[in-house]
Amino acid sequence: MNKKQRIGISLIIGLMTLSVTAWAANNDPLTISADTLSYDGNSGRADAKGNVVITQQDKTITGATGWYNTKTREAQLEGGVSMIGTDMAMSAQTVHSVNDSHFKATGAVHLQRQDRQIFGESVEYNTDTEYGKVTGNARLIAEGTTLTGNEVEGWLKEIRAIAQGNVTFTNPERNVSGTGDRATYTQTPNQNDGVVVLSGNAHAVQNGNVLNAPELKISLADDSAETLGGRSTLVIAPNQ
Repeated sequence: MNKKQRIGISLIIGLMTLSVTAWAANNDPLTISADTLSYDGNSGRADAKGNVVITQQDKTITGATGWYNTKTREAQLEGGVSMIGTDMAMSAQTVHSVNDSHFKATGAVHLQRQDRQIFGESVEYNTDTEYGKVTGNARLIAEGTTLTGNEVEGWLKEIRAIAQGNVTFTNPERNVSGTGDRATYTQTPNQNDGVVVLSGNAHAVQNGNVLNAPELKISLADDSAETLGGRSTLVIAPNQ
């Protein structure tokens, strides 16, 4: 729903469920259906329980219980929450949404946009900017590279990510993996130009060769690794 939209409300009683439909200025309705539903016209809040379904344009969100405020455009769903859209999908235990574009999901979160995926215990994501912040068993998968850490920030539109704390990365196609205290990963979508920079006890293994340094730059395009500072160690695996 566009930020400039102003919402009116109508209450429709169905045969099996109740639903609330909020109509926006551009004629895109947001509909809430549930087994039990109540609506406060003064506060603009609709409370829903049992098989909750929220739909708008190409997105459908389901959950066990939830509420939506038509005046503040704020919503929350709980209990096996699932969201499916044209080019994205998400599952979590709880989702809190603000302004129909920014949400925080908690509990075994899995977010997928095209072939890019985010996993974690807590995920904050903005559908307008496609920026996400993941904490707790954070994992980002993009263009064949998997990046993990205690916390991962990602910009999915441009494929850029920063991981911190117990960082690992792997790219099986390039037969390369690494660890460190922090990592940055950048890549042009659909291009073979991925770069991973590991810092803080950086360690990388590529085709059996081991490289340790304070900081490492790994270029996935040509399978090269470069030390960026401090004393480094290279262990070359013997030919098999």
